[in-house]
Amino acid sequence: MGFIDFPNPADWFESAKNSGMERDAANTVLSGVYSFWIAGMWSLGQRKYLSFVADAATAMYLSLSDLQKKGLLALTVPKAMLAANNLSKFETILITK
Repeated sequence: MGFIDFPNPADWFESAKNSGMERDAANTVLSGVYSFWIAGMWSLGQRKYLSFVADAATAMYLSLSDLQKKGLLALTVPKAMLAANNLSKFETILITK
């Protein structure tokens, strides 16, 4: 078990399917959980000595943005996080085999 346990989307979708919950409802719940975590970490990271937490929130957003583009998530994040000067500090590299 790590310091922070992240929700596992595959487990959530599987349990939602088995319980008869519709996919849209599962997407909404998952989107809310991830948006809450990202916004909370971004807010916490605005403190003087915790800027690495804001970087972690931005990295999480960028990692999940692919799922957002595919329509599987609807992420709601602070506008300041999406500022060009913040996003320019990050680079996403996709490695395929």
